[in-house]
Amino acid sequence: MADLFGALRRHMGRLCRRLLWLLSYKKIKASECSVDTAIDADDIHSALRFLEYQQYKYQWHFQVERFVFRPDCRPAGPDKALTLLVGIHKSESLLSHQCFYAGIAAIYISIQQKNSVSLDGLRPWLFRQAGLTSSEQIVFSPHWRNRECPYKQIISARACLLQLSLSEGRAAAKTIESIGNANLRILNAMPFREISADVLYRSTTNLLRGLLCLSFNRLGCHQLCNSLKRLRIELECGRYRRPVEEAKENHLGLLIEVLDLVELAMTSDSQALREKRLSIMINIASPGIAEGALDWLESLEPNFLSDS
Repeated sequence: MADLFGALRRHMGRLCRRLLWLLSYKKIKASECSVDTAIDADDIHSALRFLEYQQYKYQWHFQVERFVFRPDCRPAGPDKALTLLVGIHKSESLLSHQCFYAGIAAIYISIQQKNSVSLDGLRPWLFRQAGLTSSEQIVFSPHWRNRECPYKQIISARACLLQLSLSEGRAAAKTIESIGNANLRILNAMPFREISADVLYRSTTNLLRGLLCLSFNRLGCHQLCNSLKRLRIELECGRYRRPVEEAKENHLGLLIEVLDLVELAMTSDSQALREKRLSIMINIASPGIAEGALDWLESLEPNFLSDS
C-alpha cells in the first residue's frame, strides 16, 4: 500500500511540474536565453544565478542538465566549460545529482586539459565520492531514478577516479587496485532486485572498467569469472528487456566480452589481450591516459598469471 501511495505521489508531482512548465513556458525560454547571453559575455556568475532561479521558480532542470550531461551543449571553449561545470558543482541551490555529475564532468575535462589546479581542487571530493575505504552500506532501492541512485553515483565516481589514476601510471597502482577490490565487493554483495533494472544495466560498463583493475592471477580470474557469470545471468532476465532496448550502449555485450577476456587470461597472455583490457578500462581519448595505463599494466606483468 505504501508503494502504491508513493507511486501516486510521484505521478501527481510530475503532472504538477508539467502544468507549471506549460503555464511558464515563455518565461522559462527567456531565462534560458539569459543564460546563453551571460555565457557568451563570459559572465558565468550570472549564468549560474539564472540556472538556480529556473530550478527554484519553475523546477526546470533541462538546461542545467544539458550542460552537465551533453558535452555538445556546453560552451565551445574548454576553459569556459570547465568554469561553468565547477560553478554548477559548487552550487548550493541546484539538485544534488546535478552538482555531483557536474563535478565528474569537470574532472574529465581537467584530465584532458591537464589542468592540475582544477584537479587538485576536485581530487579530495572525488576520493570521498568513490568510497574506496568507506565501511558505510550503500542504500539500495528500486525506486531510485538513474542519475539520483547512490549506487550509480559511486560507480561513476570510481570510473572517473580510474581515469585520473591511469593517467598517473604505476605511481597510482594502489588506488587502481583499490578500485578493483571495491567494485568486486559491491558486486558480490549487491541485492540485484533491490536496484531498478535501468540503473543496474546502465551502470554495468563502469562497473566492469573497475573490475578490470583486479590482478589477473589464476585465483583472481576464477573468482572474478564467477561473479561476472552471476551478473550475466541477472542481466539476461526478462526485466532487463526494456533497458537493453533503450540504452545507447550494449552493456550486456560488453559484459560477455569481459567474461571471455578474463577466462582467456586464466590460460594465456598476449599483447592483444592486454590491449583489449586497457581499451575497456579507458573511457576518454587522451594520450596521457593511454601512456599511463600502459605504464601501470607493464608494472604488473611480472605477476601476470601467478598462482598467488
